[in-house]
Amino acid sequence: MGFISSLLCCSSSSSSSSKPGEKRSTKQRPLSPQQSKIHATLSNSARQLQVRPESTRAGSTRPGAITAGAGRNTPESAAAAGPAVSDMGSKAPVVGLGNAHKDEDLDEVETQNKEDKQMVSVYNGETESSTGTADEHNVVTAVLPLLPAGQKTAVGEETAVMVTNEADQASSADDTGGELLPAPSYEYDPEQDGSQEIVDLTMLQPEQAHAPGFTTLLPPRTPQFAGKKCLVLDLDETLVHSSFKFLRTADFVIPVDIDNQVHNVYVIKRPGVDDFLKLVGQIYEVVVFTASVSRYGDPLLDVLDQNHCIHHRLFRDSCYNYDGNYIKNLSQIGRPLSDLIILDNSPASYIFHPQHAIPISSWFSDIHDNELLDIMPLLEDLAQENVQDVGKILDVTI
Repeated sequence: MGFISSLLCCSSSSSSSSKPGEKRSTKQRPLSPQQSKIHATLSNSARQLQVRPESTRAGSTRPGAITAGAGRNTPESAAAAGPAVSDMGSKAPVVGLGNAHKDEDLDEVETQNKEDKQMVSVYNGETESSTGTADEHNVVTAVLPLLPAGQKTAVGEETAVMVTNEADQASSADDTGGELLPAPSYEYDPEQDGSQEIVDLTMLQPEQAHAPGFTTLLPPRTPQFAGKKCLVLDLDETLVHSSFKFLRTADFVIPVDIDNQVHNVYVIKRPGVDDFLKLVGQIYEVVVFTASVSRYGDPLLDVLDQNHCIHHRLFRDSCYNYDGNYIKNLSQIGRPLSDLIILDNSPASYIFHPQHAIPISSWFSDIHDNELLDIMPLLEDLAQENVQDVGKILDVTI
């Protein structure tokens, strides 16, 4: 552009070198060959630089000159614009642009917009306006071909949807290590239930003590207890508390042979235990079931049950061994479960039949304890003949 600028400067200086006294001619002169060449060069340069209509409006400082050039596109209008070119100097390129150039620029902008509309950006995440640009989200860009003039945009939309689906599948494959995992099945499989071990709680374990000649812990019910329900009582911390240490408040002392050595066991009776045993002995078939050994339990019960209110005694060898724990399995007693009630301070002891249990707190030495007396009215109600299944009542009320 240095050559063009120098020519414009020469043209401007020659027009300004006229004498002061001479009047400038108002007649428009035709363009000389040199000016025509300059005009053509400026037009070609404007096309190469893709000068847009906004730059044309910004560069014009003489509205009269722009109007003169913008209204017509004839050789006469070009000749009329000649003096304006020589007077504006370096601003001549703006004056030289007409409506024809504006139309060409608008066509180029419209074509560029069409191409931009064919760019489809697909990525997983938020939009560019909310959490950053597409480059930050690993954009997958697909350039779609331009549609013919008469074809609808439905094909372009279908192609964009196809590209989006492919991108979603690719992202899912990346999350799973390149492999699409099958959907989990929630259908019922009877083989899985068949593989689980089913335990019959009524079956005796090897070396488990039971009634002679029977497969139950107790022999069949005698006519003496016909129509009565069966009450299973725990011993330690439920009816009494025992200790090898000397207890000044002990109710009695029993000798126990342990490894050929006799030890004294000091026993304290729970408050109200004598009255409790008298009552339940009249309305129930009473069984004391303890996890203690018989050499300790038998002499203790001989002293405790002076009135013979306890009808059966079961010890550790009659317990059901479950994961190293001594469980009092009511299913092996030999009585209907609907008639069985257990009173125990340890929930682990009746883990198989919690709906048949009456909980009671562990007792050690509290002389103000009245729980045995408080439970007596409940046991009287459960002993009634109109109670068909004690499990259905205890499972709700306790």
